[in-house]
Amino acid sequence: MTHQPGDPPQSSFSAPTFICQIDTAVHNAHAIFGFGWALDRTGIILRGTLHLQFADGRRSSVRLSMERAREDVAAAFPDCPQAAHAGFMFMAGWGEDAPEKAALLFERADGSLQRTALNLFGPTPAANSAERRYLLRRALTHLRQGRIAELIHKALRHMPPRPRPAGENDRQLAAALNGRRCRLVIDHSMGGGANLFRERIVSRWLAGGDTVVLLSFRLAQMVPFIEVHHRANSLVLTLQRLDELIGILARATLTEIFFNCAVSFPRAEEVQQLVLSLKRRLEGRLVVAMHEYFLVCPSPFLLDSQGQFCGVPSMDRCHSCLPVHEDGFVSLAGERSIERWRRMWGEVLEAADEVRCFSESTRYLLARAYPFIAERMTLRPHPIDPLRPVRTSWREQAFLTVGVIGSILQHKGAQVVADLANAIVEAGANIRIVVVGSIDAACPPDVVEQTGPYRRDALPDLVEKHRIDIALLPSICPETFSFVAHEIVSLGLPLLCLDLGAQADLARSQQAGWVSSRQDGPGLLKELIAFDRHLKPLRLKVLI
Repeated sequence: MTHQPGDPPQSSFSAPTFICQIDTAVHNAHAIFGFGWALDRTGIILRGTLHLQFADGRRSSVRLSMERAREDVAAAFPDCPQAAHAGFMFMAGWGEDAPEKAALLFERADGSLQRTALNLFGPTPAANSAERRYLLRRALTHLRQGRIAELIHKALRHMPPRPRPAGENDRQLAAALNGRRCRLVIDHSMGGGANLFRERIVSRWLAGGDTVVLLSFRLAQMVPFIEVHHRANSLVLTLQRLDELIGILARATLTEIFFNCAVSFPRAEEVQQLVLSLKRRLEGRLVVAMHEYFLVCPSPFLLDSQGQFCGVPSMDRCHSCLPVHEDGFVSLAGERSIERWRRMWGEVLEAADEVRCFSESTRYLLARAYPFIAERMTLRPHPIDPLRPVRTSWREQAFLTVGVIGSILQHKGAQVVADLANAIVEAGANIRIVVVGSIDAACPPDVVEQTGPYRRDALPDLVEKHRIDIALLPSICPETFSFVAHEIVSLGLPLLCLDLGAQADLARSQQAGWVSSRQDGPGLLKELIAFDRHLKPLRLKVLI
């Protein structure tokens, strides 16, 4: 039996053993996005997939992002340990022909499958009601816990200003753009380091008198939109088609196209065509910033179909990987041929006046895919405002405290942390883990503590409060630049990371840095203990 979308969480033991609720499912002509929760009262859900069926008989499947934190479900099912991470999220794209049917399939530990159908013809009133209840419950939880600043931040993310169609705002657009010096920024709207960087440079441009147009895509509404900023004024407008922007920008003097990130835009070829068309017609300077590896592969973190870093291999390996890749971002991108992908984005890189990299690791990996752009690549690491060094008076405590800082999603190493925690339990090691932030993985609560989201300036106090000895950066993808890694170094904390990307470059450059060659739980535990012994060879604590 399957729980119906919109029904409230059931806490009675007479409830069905498998429960699924879809809080929201939104789609446009080419893609779908949604989230909800699923719980097996008698076991564990191993994996979830979104299955699409087309009129011509084709089928495709996309892996769900599972084990996402759900405080509301945990409160409704206090006797079920899996409830705290029962959340899931899905996204998928397709070509011109939309699928006829869609369903979520969940594989249970006993091998059985549970199926929940999706309505592809618009969100149902029940789903809308479920989403409202979910957001209300989260807001009440934040208020009870006194997390007001976090509540405001999340409210702005979930309930952004309602954009209006561009055609209804001709007068305002004319006032903002006609004859003005303008810069265009293309970026996603999912938060993180790329958005932080974008906000900083946009503020600088506005202070210099420029008008700035941001082109982005809002997954929660499945619409492209623009934000037009000029001095203290801003205008938010939806677009029916991306190429509408060409006519809008023709009113202004476009001096720069800043391609910050295009991850999450469905049908990536439309973004590529827009960039080239604007470059040819309006002759603005084109800068491509490498915040991820989307231009190298539709899998933006260079994780292959098995979830492992691929290292930009030969195209023969890409041929066997991309067609079966079940990542949602790969599906949204809408291209499964690595030749067509590289040819498409190679044209953008050839047209670029600058390809801006933030680490040597990025330059190396980008050059593996596009050797011809070496002369256009620049190296410009992000400036970092250092945090105050932490006091270390607790360092001789009997146990070791490992800090994991940030919002730890799957590509940021959530499963690495969970595997390490399970290895600690198995070995009976005198080690605990404090996640300063949150983690999307079920971890043994006796070993792992989560603080919830934090303010950057509060990080030194949190490290001291939880007496963190070593910081672990568990990302399983090569960071193009890691703000968190640099913050860890500025705190004076020893840094342990995997042998990947800019984070490994930084760790190797530090006296108190350690690069692990292993990421499995038992192997990483051994590396962690070896690092601790290296830092304090005369320390008397016994970890195992």
